[in-house]
Amino acid sequence: MDPQQRHFLMSCVHALENAGIPPLNTNQNIGVIAGCGETTYYHAALRSKPPTALPDKFQMALHHEKDFLATKVAFQLDLNGPAITLQAACGSSLIGIHTAAGMLRNGECDVMLAGGVLVDPDMSEGYKYQSQHIFSKDGNCSPFSKDASGTIGASGVGVVVLKSLDRARADGDRIYAVIEGSAINNDGRSKMSYTSPSVSGQESVIRQALTNAGVRGDQVGYVEAHGTGT
Repeated sequence: MDPQQRHFLMSCVHALENAGIPPLNTNQNIGVIAGCGETTYYHAALRSKPPTALPDKFQMALHHEKDFLATKVAFQLDLNGPAITLQAACGSSLIGIHTAAGMLRNGECDVMLAGGVLVDPDMSEGYKYQSQHIFSKDGNCSPFSKDASGTIGASGVGVVVLKSLDRARADGDRIYAVIEGSAINNDGRSKMSYTSPSVSGQESVIRQALTNAGVRGDQVGYVEAHGTGT
């Protein structure tokens, strides 16, 4: 099995346990939205082992392809809500949370798991620096700094359990944060290049998120950004 699928499944179990929802023993309608990185583990297995040492292609696909990431969690944990693998590169996890919150508002489920995973066994090999490329020249990630020269790769996994605020309060849950509002957009072609987000696009989506949340810009005390500063 791709380590990404295994780690995401384990993290979903931990997230539900932390939320006081025992997996395989709940009467709540729970859904899951998940995103993951490239399946390099599958490609490495194909290179390093003879075909006779591997399961058939269908079984390999079930345990490695992104399409089966969310539904595998739903099967293993007996979740009956929407199970969707959502892929949007480095925006996948946050867009998954945005989408999951909308499903909760629409009454499509009682609880949503949302998150993402990237586990790359080849990441220890490093990278070759190229000028004007996305990766840092010194191996450090320094967004918003004059010394910034790019981002770096990393492995990680994260899952959150989402409920409507009224339901969470009624259930006596430990509430870590409240999503006041969110927004997504795209720059189209109004940017320097395909991989360079535009100032106008970034400004537009931030304004829309603040409007949806009913929050003024001067009320924001903390901003989390991509490793490239976007």
